[in-house]
Formats: sequence, structure tokens, C-alpha cells
Amino acid sequence: VTLFRSGHFSMAPTMRAAILSGVLACALVFVVYNTNAKLESGMTMNAVRGGFTACARPQVVRNMVSFAHKKGSGSTENGRDSNSKRLGLKVTHGKVVPAGSIIFRQRGQRVHPGKNVAVGKDYTLFATKTGVVQFSNQRVNNGPKHKRIRKVAHIVPEEPVAEVAVESL
Repeated sequence: VTLFRSGHFSMAPTMRAAILSGVLACALVFVVYNTNAKLESGMTMNAVRGGFTACARPQVVRNMVSFAHKKGSGSTENGRDSNSKRLGLKVTHGKVVPAGSIIFRQRGQRVHPGKNVAVGKDYTLFATKTGVVQFSNQRVNNGPKHKRIRKVAHIVPEEPVAEVAVESL
């Protein structure tokens, strides 16, 4: 304020008055919103509460976080689907299968391997020999109180049929 009175700045008096009123308004806003900040004689505005650089109203910070209470446009809960995994029985009881063919696809061991049947890394049961597929129930924990059974898949190897020569008449 003393610089304006001493004549160090050469500007129009109306401009000088506008700048001076703006500085005073900023100081008034600063003091009103910082009521616990006390200006003592000889202190500048920069020494109060870490500095005063802008003349904007301070933003009120609340101890609350607000979330959206409406969904944004374009958001949807539906609209996606996964491909079917085609699990389950592939060959029924009594059918003849070649070695390596898949008998049962599953997640976890719902059906356990029996004779001539192996398990893949995704619990798929497959035949290790050519033969007839048979399913059976096997008791687990053979005790008086244990009545659990498990399903088991077996391959019974085919016996080669001997060809009989037919005599021509």
C-alpha cells in the first residue's frame, strides 16, 4: 500500500484504485475465513498459515466421502456370457471305445477312474485300452457307519474274436 502512495508506480489513478481495492478485498476474505489467524503489527500476509497467494474463497473440506447414488450412463449389469464347457458323459455304458477316447469330462472327480481308465489334468477320464465302457458304484470307507459310494468308470478289454473259416460248398 505504501508503494502506491510514494509514486513509484506510474499508472492511472483509477487503475491504482482498482488494484488497491482488490488487494484489500482479498485480505478481508482471508481474515474472515481464517478467524483464528491473528495479524500482529509488522507481520505480512505471507507469514500467516503458510502463505497467502490467491484471492479465492477457500474450499470447504468435509470429513465425508460421497459416492454415486445413480449408475452412470452406459453401465449395465447384464450383457456378458461365457461359452459352455460341454461337460458330462461322452460315452454310455456298454459301448466299445478305442484307446485314448474321452469317456467323461468333469470339474473335480465326480466319477473316479477304474481299470484301464486314466485321469487328465482337468479331471477328464479317458480310456487307456480299447474295450467296453462299464460304470459301477464302489463303496468307500467300509465301516458300519460309512455308506458312501463313488461312481467308477472301467474299460473291459475286448477279446479278439477268432475267425472261423467257412468251407465253400
